[in-house]
Amino acid sequence: MTLKEFNTLDYDNKLFAVVDKGTFLDNYVTTAIRINLYSVDKFYVELVYDPEQNKVVEIRSFKAGIQLDKYTNHLNLGE
Repeated sequence: MTLKEFNTLDYDNKLFAVVDKGTFLDNYVTTAIRINLYSVDKFYVELVYDPEQNKVVEIRSFKAGIQLDKYTNHLNLGE
């Protein structure tokens, strides 16, 4: 699956794709949110979880960039 194909999916199918094809890499936790980072094929997906609502409130997909900065202290992403 490509990033473009992933981005055309609806919310539920994006969640299914992450669970089915994704590899969990790391998480980023603050008092307000928890973000889980996954690798799916050749791109990354963040699932943003809001503990007050008890659900995933946002799905972010990207190949590289500043979105990865919050994880660089933990991970060697090979880039």
